[in-house]
Amino acid sequence: MRKVITALVMCAILVMVGSACMAAPAPTGKVVVTVTGAIANTNSDKGLELDLEMLEGIGLVDYSGKDPWLGNKKYTGVLLSEILKYAEADEAAVEVVVIAKDGKKVTVAVDTLKEYPIMLATKDGGKAIGSGVGGPVKLVFPYTTHPDVEKVHPKDDWNWFVVELEVKVQ
Repeated sequence: MRKVITALVMCAILVMVGSACMAAPAPTGKVVVTVTGAIANTNSDKGLELDLEMLEGIGLVDYSGKDPWLGNKKYTGVLLSEILKYAEADEAAVEVVVIAKDGKKVTVAVDTLKEYPIMLATKDGGKAIGSGVGGPVKLVFPYTTHPDVEKVHPKDDWNWFVVELEVKVQ
């Protein structure tokens, strides 16, 4: 009987430790983006809070090309599709609402994120993006490499100073 109880206690401890290991760590720097809604990987009561280091740690990609407002640019950032994977978005998720500090909302279909490398840029030409030009986090569409995305998301959908991603299911 003692062995059974010991085994059950060990299993319970492993389950608790495993659950704690799977949760995202708390940000140590200033939170730049919070992922909310239908996600499983959270680190606060608000959802998944990401500081700049955590966001960039998801995986950086580059995009060189046309910014309809600022001309040719070389942006570095994180694909929205990768952020959804990291946040463990619900499989039934159909859209992400990208919300800026000023309240502007741009809705991007999850299917569109699978088709196009849409990013949250954190750098322009290797340097942090200032708030006067859309930073610290800016929604960027790959117009040069995927020109047809402009038909789905015209230039007014470029969202500056992004602070939240709301994952929605139907």
